[in-house]
Amino acid sequence: MSRIQEFEAIVRPGGTQAQPAPAARTPAPRPARDRLPALDGLRFAAAMSVVLFHFMGQTRWSMIDIWGRPYQETFPRAHQYFAFGRLGVDLFFLISGFVICMSAWGRTPREFFISRVTRLYPMYWVAIVVSAAVIYLTDSPFGHPNPRLLFANLTMMQRPLGVDNLDPVYWTLWPELCFYLTFSVVVWRGLSYRRVVVFCGLWTVAAVIAPGAGIPLLTLVANPTSAPYFIAGMAFYLMYRYRSTPLLWGIVAMSWLLALHFLLAPVGGSNNWDTWSPWRGWLILAVTVFFALVAAIALGWTRWIRWRLLTTAGTLTFPLYLLHDVTGMTFAHYYGDRMDPLLLVAVSVAALVALSYLVHRYAERPLALAMRRSLNTAAFGLQPPAPRR
Repeated sequence: MSRIQEFEAIVRPGGTQAQPAPAARTPAPRPARDRLPALDGLRFAAAMSVVLFHFMGQTRWSMIDIWGRPYQETFPRAHQYFAFGRLGVDLFFLISGFVICMSAWGRTPREFFISRVTRLYPMYWVAIVVSAAVIYLTDSPFGHPNPRLLFANLTMMQRPLGVDNLDPVYWTLWPELCFYLTFSVVVWRGLSYRRVVVFCGLWTVAAVIAPGAGIPLLTLVANPTSAPYFIAGMAFYLMYRYRSTPLLWGIVAMSWLLALHFLLAPVGGSNNWDTWSPWRGWLILAVTVFFALVAAIALGWTRWIRWRLLTTAGTLTFPLYLLHDVTGMTFAHYYGDRMDPLLLVAVSVAALVALSYLVHRYAERPLALAMRRSLNTAAFGLQPPAPRR
Protein backbone atom coordinates (compact mmCIF):
# COMPACT_ATOMS: atom_id res chain seq x y z
CA MET A 1 0.00 0.00 0.00
CA SER A 2 1.36 3.42 -1.00
CA ARG A 3 1.63 6.31 1.44
CA ILE A 4 -1.26 8.08 -0.33
CA GLN A 5 -3.45 4.98 0.09
CA GLU A 6 -2.44 4.72 3.75
CA PHE A 7 -3.43 8.37 4.24
CA GLU A 8 -6.77 7.82 2.54
CA ALA A 9 -7.38 4.76 4.67
CA ILE A 10 -7.27 6.78 7.87
CA VAL A 11 -9.07 9.87 6.58
CA ARG A 12 -12.75 9.82 5.72
CA PRO A 13 -14.08 11.53 2.59
CA GLY A 14 -14.55 15.22 3.16
CA GLY A 15 -11.32 15.62 5.09
CA THR A 16 -12.60 14.33 8.45
CA GLN A 17 -10.05 12.13 10.21
CA ALA A 18 -11.30 8.70 11.17
CA GLN A 19 -11.53 7.75 14.79
CA PRO A 20 -8.50 5.70 15.90
CA ALA A 21 -9.01 2.04 16.65
CA PRO A 22 -9.50 1.29 20.35
CA ALA A 23 -6.28 0.49 22.16
CA ALA A 24 -5.63 -3.12 23.01
CA ARG A 25 -6.25 -4.02 26.63
CA THR A 26 -3.06 -6.02 26.85
CA PRO A 27 0.03 -3.77 26.79
CA ALA A 28 2.65 -4.35 24.14
CA PRO A 29 5.35 -6.80 25.21
CA ARG A 30 8.94 -5.79 25.70
CA PRO A 31 11.72 -7.58 23.84
CA ALA A 32 12.39 -10.90 25.56
CA ARG A 33 15.76 -11.78 27.02
CA ASP A 34 17.06 -15.29 27.57
CA ARG A 35 18.94 -14.56 30.80
CA LEU A 36 18.62 -11.97 33.51
CA PRO A 37 21.94 -11.81 35.41
CA ALA A 38 20.30 -10.14 38.40
CA LEU A 39 17.79 -12.99 38.65
CA ASP A 40 20.59 -15.56 38.34
CA GLY A 41 22.50 -13.85 41.13
CA LEU A 42 19.43 -13.74 43.32
CA ARG A 43 18.80 -17.42 42.72
CA PHE A 44 22.38 -18.29 43.70
CA ALA A 45 22.04 -16.16 46.84
CA ALA A 46 18.89 -18.12 47.75
CA ALA A 47 20.75 -21.42 47.31
CA MET A 48 23.67 -20.20 49.38
CA SER A 49 21.35 -19.08 52.18
CA VAL A 50 19.93 -22.61 52.36
CA VAL A 51 23.42 -24.11 52.36
CA LEU A 52 24.58 -21.88 55.21
CA PHE A 53 21.36 -22.57 57.10
CA HIS A 54 22.10 -26.28 57.05
CA PHE A 55 25.67 -25.73 58.23
CA MET A 56 25.11 -22.97 60.79
CA GLY A 57 21.46 -22.15 61.31
CA GLN A 58 19.66 -25.36 62.23
CA THR A 59 18.18 -25.83 65.67
CA ARG A 60 18.48 -28.53 68.30
CA TRP A 61 15.66 -30.54 66.76
CA SER A 62 17.80 -31.39 63.75
CA MET A 63 18.36 -35.11 63.35
CA ILE A 64 21.72 -34.48 61.68
CA ASP A 65 24.32 -33.86 64.37
CA ILE A 66 27.59 -32.77 62.76
CA TRP A 67 29.17 -30.72 65.52
CA GLY A 68 28.60 -32.94 68.53
CA ARG A 69 26.84 -30.06 70.27
CA PRO A 70 23.91 -27.72 69.52
CA TYR A 71 24.30 -25.34 66.60
CA GLN A 72 23.56 -22.45 68.94
CA GLU A 73 26.65 -23.32 70.97
CA THR A 74 28.83 -23.84 67.92
CA PHE A 75 27.87 -20.50 66.35
CA PRO A 76 26.51 -18.44 69.25
CA ARG A 77 26.41 -15.16 67.32
CA ALA A 78 25.93 -16.24 63.71
CA HIS A 79 23.28 -18.90 64.35
CA GLN A 80 20.38 -16.51 64.86
CA TYR A 81 21.06 -14.86 61.50
CA PHE A 82 21.70 -17.97 59.43
CA ALA A 83 18.56 -19.56 60.85
CA PHE A 84 16.66 -17.31 58.41
CA GLY A 85 18.38 -19.12 55.54
CA ARG A 86 15.55 -21.64 55.53
CA LEU A 87 13.42 -18.91 53.93
CA GLY A 88 15.66 -19.09 50.87
CA VAL A 89 13.34 -21.82 49.59
CA ASP A 90 10.48 -19.30 49.48
CA LEU A 91 12.65 -17.01 47.40
CA PHE A 92 13.34 -19.97 45.10
CA PHE A 93 9.63 -20.44 44.52
CA LEU A 94 9.13 -16.75 43.84
CA ILE A 95 11.92 -16.75 41.25
CA SER A 96 10.63 -20.00 39.76
CA GLY A 97 7.24 -18.47 38.98
CA PHE A 98 9.00 -15.69 37.09
CA VAL A 99 11.47 -17.96 35.27
CA ILE A 100 9.05 -20.70 34.24
CA CYS A 101 6.59 -18.20 32.83
CA MET A 102 9.43 -16.52 30.93
CA SER A 103 10.92 -19.75 29.58
CA ALA A 104 7.53 -21.17 28.51
CA TRP A 105 6.42 -18.11 26.54
CA GLY A 106 6.16 -18.85 22.84
CA ARG A 107 6.86 -22.56 23.26
CA THR A 108 4.67 -25.43 22.23
CA PRO A 109 3.55 -27.96 24.84
CA ARG A 110 6.12 -30.41 23.45
CA GLU A 111 8.92 -27.85 23.75
CA PHE A 112 7.82 -26.93 27.26
CA PHE A 113 7.72 -30.58 28.32
CA ILE A 114 11.18 -31.26 26.93
CA SER A 115 12.66 -28.12 28.49
CA ARG A 116 11.32 -28.98 31.96
CA VAL A 117 12.19 -32.67 31.87
CA THR A 118 15.74 -31.98 30.71
CA ARG A 119 16.09 -29.23 33.28
CA LEU A 120 14.97 -31.23 36.30
CA TYR A 121 15.67 -34.91 35.86
CA PRO A 122 19.30 -35.13 34.65
CA MET A 123 20.72 -33.20 37.60
CA TYR A 124 18.24 -34.83 39.96
CA TRP A 125 19.33 -38.32 38.92
CA VAL A 126 23.00 -37.37 39.21
CA ALA A 127 22.34 -36.00 42.70
CA ILE A 128 20.55 -39.20 43.73
CA VAL A 129 23.51 -41.30 42.54
CA VAL A 130 25.95 -39.12 44.48
CA SER A 131 23.80 -38.98 47.60
CA ALA A 132 23.05 -42.72 47.51
CA ALA A 133 26.76 -43.48 47.23
CA VAL A 134 27.48 -41.28 50.24
CA ILE A 135 24.61 -42.73 52.28
CA TYR A 136 25.17 -46.42 51.55
CA LEU A 137 28.97 -46.49 51.30
CA THR A 138 29.95 -44.29 54.24
CA ASP A 139 29.05 -43.90 57.87
CA SER A 140 26.69 -41.08 57.00
CA PRO A 141 24.50 -39.45 59.66
CA PHE A 142 21.58 -39.93 57.25
CA GLY A 143 21.40 -43.66 58.03
CA HIS A 144 20.88 -46.50 55.57
CA PRO A 145 17.25 -46.40 54.37
CA ASN A 146 15.45 -49.24 52.62
CA PRO A 147 16.44 -49.40 48.91
CA ARG A 148 12.72 -49.14 48.06
CA LEU A 149 12.99 -45.50 49.05
CA LEU A 150 15.73 -45.03 46.46
CA PHE A 151 13.58 -46.39 43.63
CA ALA A 152 10.62 -44.23 44.60
CA ASN A 153 12.84 -41.14 44.74
CA LEU A 154 14.13 -41.75 41.23
CA THR A 155 10.60 -41.03 39.95
CA MET A 156 10.44 -37.68 41.81
CA MET A 157 6.96 -38.81 42.89
CA GLN A 158 7.92 -39.86 46.42
CA ARG A 159 5.55 -37.42 48.12
CA PRO A 160 2.31 -38.68 46.53
CA LEU A 161 3.66 -42.22 46.97
CA GLY A 162 3.98 -41.57 50.70
CA VAL A 163 7.73 -42.28 50.69
CA ASP A 164 10.38 -40.25 52.50
CA ASN A 165 12.90 -38.19 50.58
CA LEU A 166 16.35 -39.70 50.17
CA ASP A 167 17.72 -36.22 50.86
CA PRO A 168 15.55 -33.88 52.96
CA VAL A 169 16.01 -31.01 50.48
CA TYR A 170 14.08 -32.94 47.82
CA TRP A 171 10.80 -31.85 49.41
CA THR A 172 10.86 -28.67 47.31
CA LEU A 173 10.76 -30.61 44.05
CA TRP A 174 7.13 -31.69 44.42
CA PRO A 175 5.75 -28.12 44.54
CA GLU A 176 7.90 -27.32 41.50
CA LEU A 177 6.66 -30.38 39.65
CA CYS A 178 3.03 -29.59 40.46
CA PHE A 179 3.54 -26.08 39.15
CA TYR A 180 4.92 -27.44 35.88
CA LEU A 181 2.09 -29.92 35.48
CA THR A 182 -0.71 -27.44 36.10
CA PHE A 183 0.94 -24.65 34.13
CA SER A 184 1.33 -27.00 31.17
CA VAL A 185 -2.44 -26.72 30.68
CA VAL A 186 -2.02 -23.00 30.03
CA VAL A 187 0.92 -23.72 27.71
CA TRP A 188 -1.23 -26.22 25.84
CA ARG A 189 -3.91 -23.59 25.32
CA GLY A 190 -1.28 -21.03 24.32
CA LEU A 191 0.30 -18.55 26.71
CA SER A 192 -1.17 -15.09 26.75
CA TYR A 193 -1.46 -12.25 29.22
CA ARG A 194 -5.11 -13.01 29.94
CA ARG A 195 -4.64 -16.76 30.39
CA VAL A 196 -1.76 -16.36 32.81
CA VAL A 197 -3.79 -13.86 34.85
CA VAL A 198 -6.74 -16.28 34.95
CA PHE A 199 -4.42 -19.11 35.96
CA CYS A 200 -3.06 -16.97 38.80
CA GLY A 201 -6.59 -16.26 39.98
CA LEU A 202 -7.71 -19.88 39.87
CA TRP A 203 -4.61 -21.10 41.68
CA THR A 204 -5.09 -18.44 44.36
CA VAL A 205 -8.66 -19.62 44.95
CA ALA A 206 -7.51 -23.24 45.13
CA ALA A 207 -4.75 -22.35 47.62
CA VAL A 208 -7.24 -20.47 49.81
CA ILE A 209 -9.93 -23.16 49.95
CA ALA A 210 -7.61 -26.19 50.09
CA PRO A 211 -6.68 -26.01 53.81
CA GLY A 212 -10.31 -26.02 54.94
CA ALA A 213 -11.85 -28.14 52.20
CA GLY A 214 -10.70 -31.45 53.60
CA ILE A 215 -9.76 -32.70 50.14
CA PRO A 216 -6.25 -34.22 50.31
CA LEU A 217 -5.85 -34.29 46.53
CA LEU A 218 -6.57 -30.56 46.25
CA THR A 219 -4.04 -29.79 48.97
CA LEU A 220 -1.48 -32.07 47.35
CA VAL A 221 -1.78 -30.34 43.97
CA ALA A 222 -2.44 -26.75 45.08
CA ASN A 223 0.44 -26.64 47.59
CA PRO A 224 -1.14 -23.75 49.55
CA THR A 225 1.95 -22.72 51.51
CA SER A 226 4.10 -22.49 48.36
CA ALA A 227 1.50 -21.29 45.85
CA PRO A 228 1.61 -17.54 46.71
CA TYR A 229 5.27 -17.32 45.75
CA PHE A 230 4.80 -19.02 42.37
CA ILE A 231 1.76 -16.87 41.64
CA ALA A 232 3.53 -13.62 42.53
CA GLY A 233 6.47 -14.68 40.39
CA MET A 234 4.21 -15.10 37.36
CA ALA A 235 2.63 -11.71 37.96
CA PHE A 236 6.08 -10.14 38.22
CA TYR A 237 7.02 -11.69 34.88
CA LEU A 238 3.92 -10.18 33.27
CA MET A 239 5.08 -6.81 34.63
CA TYR A 240 8.50 -7.44 33.12
CA ARG A 241 7.17 -8.59 29.76
CA TYR A 242 4.48 -5.92 29.45
CA ARG A 243 4.23 -3.28 32.16
CA SER A 244 2.90 -2.98 35.68
CA THR A 245 -0.85 -2.55 36.06
CA PRO A 246 -3.17 -2.29 39.06
CA LEU A 247 -4.42 -5.80 38.30
CA LEU A 248 -0.93 -7.30 38.46
CA TRP A 249 -0.09 -5.37 41.61
CA GLY A 250 -3.33 -6.69 43.09
CA ILE A 251 -2.23 -10.28 42.37
CA VAL A 252 1.16 -9.57 43.96
CA ALA A 253 -0.40 -7.94 47.01
CA MET A 254 -2.81 -10.84 47.53
CA SER A 255 0.06 -13.33 47.15
CA TRP A 256 2.18 -11.37 49.65
CA LEU A 257 -0.66 -11.42 52.18
CA LEU A 258 -1.25 -15.15 51.71
CA ALA A 259 2.47 -15.90 51.93
CA LEU A 260 2.63 -14.10 55.28
CA HIS A 261 -0.57 -15.79 56.44
CA PHE A 262 0.85 -19.26 55.84
CA LEU A 263 4.24 -18.31 57.26
CA LEU A 264 2.77 -16.87 60.47
CA ALA A 265 0.03 -19.49 60.92
CA PRO A 266 0.28 -21.08 64.39
CA VAL A 267 -0.24 -24.58 62.96
CA GLY A 268 -0.38 -26.06 59.48
CA GLY A 269 1.64 -23.27 57.90
CA SER A 270 5.08 -23.18 56.38
CA ASN A 271 6.88 -22.75 59.70
CA ASN A 272 7.08 -25.07 62.71
CA TRP A 273 6.94 -22.78 65.72
CA ASP A 274 7.95 -25.60 68.06
CA THR A 275 11.39 -25.65 66.48
CA TRP A 276 11.93 -22.05 65.38
CA SER A 277 10.09 -19.03 66.74
CA PRO A 278 11.80 -15.76 65.78
CA TRP A 279 10.21 -12.37 66.16
CA ARG A 280 7.35 -12.15 63.66
CA GLY A 281 8.51 -8.75 62.44
CA TRP A 282 11.72 -10.24 61.05
CA LEU A 283 9.74 -12.84 59.11
CA ILE A 284 7.49 -10.16 57.63
CA LEU A 285 10.52 -8.09 56.70
CA ALA A 286 12.31 -11.03 55.06
CA VAL A 287 9.35 -11.99 52.85
CA THR A 288 8.74 -8.34 51.95
CA VAL A 289 12.38 -7.95 50.91
CA PHE A 290 12.05 -11.03 48.69
CA PHE A 291 9.05 -9.53 46.92
CA ALA A 292 10.78 -6.14 46.63
CA LEU A 293 13.91 -7.66 45.05
CA VAL A 294 11.95 -9.53 42.37
CA ALA A 295 9.79 -6.44 41.82
CA ALA A 296 12.94 -4.41 41.10
CA ILE A 297 13.91 -6.94 38.42
CA ALA A 298 10.38 -6.98 36.98
CA LEU A 299 10.29 -3.18 36.73
CA GLY A 300 13.60 -3.12 34.88
CA TRP A 301 15.59 -1.41 37.62
CA THR A 302 18.37 -4.01 37.33
CA ARG A 303 18.86 -3.92 33.56
CA TRP A 304 22.26 -2.34 34.06
CA ILE A 305 23.55 -5.52 35.70
CA ARG A 306 25.39 -7.49 33.01
CA TRP A 307 27.95 -9.47 34.98
CA ARG A 308 28.57 -12.85 33.35
CA LEU A 309 29.71 -14.25 36.68
CA LEU A 310 26.12 -14.04 37.90
CA THR A 311 24.92 -16.05 34.92
CA THR A 312 27.51 -18.70 35.69
CA ALA A 313 26.43 -18.70 39.32
CA GLY A 314 22.84 -19.20 38.19
CA THR A 315 23.77 -22.42 36.37
CA LEU A 316 25.30 -23.78 39.59
CA THR A 317 22.24 -23.15 41.72
CA PHE A 318 20.41 -26.42 41.11
CA PRO A 319 23.48 -28.66 41.51
CA LEU A 320 24.54 -26.79 44.65
CA TYR A 321 21.09 -27.10 46.18
CA LEU A 322 20.75 -30.83 45.45
CA LEU A 323 24.28 -31.84 46.44
CA HIS A 324 25.03 -29.77 49.51
CA ASP A 325 22.96 -31.50 52.16
CA VAL A 326 23.93 -35.17 52.19
CA THR A 327 27.41 -34.65 50.75
CA GLY A 328 28.30 -31.51 52.66
CA MET A 329 26.81 -32.57 55.97
CA THR A 330 28.48 -35.97 55.83
CA PHE A 331 31.83 -34.31 55.21
CA ALA A 332 31.24 -31.95 58.11
CA HIS A 333 30.14 -34.90 60.25
CA TYR A 334 33.55 -36.54 59.77
CA TYR A 335 35.58 -33.42 60.50
CA GLY A 336 33.25 -31.48 62.81
CA ASP A 337 35.36 -32.22 65.89
CA ARG A 338 38.73 -31.91 64.13
CA MET A 339 38.63 -28.44 62.62
CA ASP A 340 37.55 -24.97 63.62
CA PRO A 341 33.83 -24.78 62.76
CA LEU A 342 34.06 -21.58 60.72
CA LEU A 343 37.05 -22.91 58.77
CA LEU A 344 35.23 -26.18 58.13
CA VAL A 345 32.16 -24.32 56.85
CA ALA A 346 34.32 -22.18 54.53
CA VAL A 347 36.17 -25.23 53.17
CA SER A 348 32.96 -27.23 52.79
CA VAL A 349 31.09 -24.48 50.94
CA ALA A 350 34.03 -23.82 48.61
CA ALA A 351 34.31 -27.54 47.88
CA LEU A 352 30.57 -27.80 47.24
CA VAL A 353 30.64 -24.91 44.77
CA ALA A 354 33.57 -26.55 42.95
CA LEU A 355 31.76 -29.90 42.96
CA SER A 356 28.62 -28.25 41.62
CA TYR A 357 30.59 -26.75 38.73
CA LEU A 358 32.24 -30.07 37.86
CA VAL A 359 28.96 -31.97 38.04
CA HIS A 360 27.18 -29.34 35.95
CA ARG A 361 29.97 -29.21 33.36
CA TYR A 362 30.74 -32.91 32.99
CA ALA A 363 27.55 -34.70 34.04
CA GLU A 364 24.40 -32.60 34.09
CA ARG A 365 24.95 -30.69 30.86
CA PRO A 366 26.02 -33.66 28.68
CA LEU A 367 23.19 -35.79 30.04
CA ALA A 368 20.64 -33.01 29.49
CA LEU A 369 21.85 -32.43 25.92
CA ALA A 370 21.65 -36.13 25.12
CA MET A 371 18.17 -36.38 26.61
CA ARG A 372 17.06 -33.28 24.72
CA ARG A 373 18.30 -34.67 21.40
CA SER A 374 16.52 -37.94 22.07
CA LEU A 375 13.24 -36.30 23.04
CA ASN A 376 13.34 -33.86 20.14
CA THR A 377 13.37 -36.76 17.69
CA ALA A 378 10.91 -38.94 19.63
CA ALA A 379 7.33 -39.45 18.53
CA PHE A 380 4.88 -38.13 21.14
CA GLY A 381 1.72 -39.18 19.35
CA LEU A 382 -0.53 -41.97 20.56
CA GLN A 383 -0.52 -43.73 17.21
CA PRO A 384 1.19 -47.12 17.40
CA PRO A 385 4.51 -47.47 15.56
CA ALA A 386 4.71 -49.39 12.32
CA PRO A 387 4.54 -53.15 12.91
CA ARG A 388 7.65 -55.24 12.48
CA ARG A 389 8.02 -57.21 9.33
